[in-house]
Amino acid sequence: MDVFIDILVMSLMFLLGISVGSFLNVVADRIPAGKSIISPPSHCFSCGHRLENRDLIPLISYLALRGKCRYCGASISARSFMVELITGILFVLIWLRFGVSWQLLTGILYCSFLIVLAVTDYEQSFLPGVVIYAGIGLALILAALGSAIGFPPDILSATIGLLTGFGLIFLVWLASWLGHKKILLFAHAVWGGLVGAFLGFPLVVVALCLSVPVGLLIILILRLMRIRKGGETIPWGSFLALSALITLLCGDAILSWIYPVFAGLIK
Repeated sequence: MDVFIDILVMSLMFLLGISVGSFLNVVADRIPAGKSIISPPSHCFSCGHRLENRDLIPLISYLALRGKCRYCGASISARSFMVELITGILFVLIWLRFGVSWQLLTGILYCSFLIVLAVTDYEQSFLPGVVIYAGIGLALILAALGSAIGFPPDILSATIGLLTGFGLIFLVWLASWLGHKKILLFAHAVWGGLVGAFLGFPLVVVALCLSVPVGLLIILILRLMRIRKGGETIPWGSFLALSALITLLCGDAILSWIYPVFAGLIK
């Protein structure tokens, strides 16, 4: 019976995830273009035809239409399918990690903000301030509520995490700006603050440190798959998003491994 309930809940979380992923695609498409995420209703970007309900079923519609618009035959970006699928999988993983808890809610919201920012950064090298600042505000509100009911991160940890995430990336941005090498955007520093506000301290440090090996691995994979050529840059925010999600799911385990190793080195 317990197994049946677990499968049922995982199925519901996956369905919730792909539905949220469909909305995140809309946000990632419209916010950078300065458009409303509510109006007009979903439509084909090529022919402008309003999509029917049968065209809006997450995952299924894309597969049924073979990645093309029903009305004009224009190709639909595979990103829409991938975002829905990845969001569904991540929601299941977050539920497996936290169960029915306060962290489940914060994890779902955190994941959603990261996906939008990762998509806009990867595709357009653009980080919408309205999304970042809304995320920071929401993270601090949730931390304050979490403090009241005894769930981490508390507001102090979230605030220190925000300042740490922003401060460390800001220093890298400042050094690159002074050196006339635009490695990062200032918005990346603010994004680091968002990660810190959701994760708290010291998990934000884990996320930032992980972004380096994660970034190198992503670059290697994309080069080998010839998705990105050698001369093309890959926005660092994509690395931060993945490392931040890994930290959400495994950060405590990583910390429990790091502390003994670090303590042994400084003895």
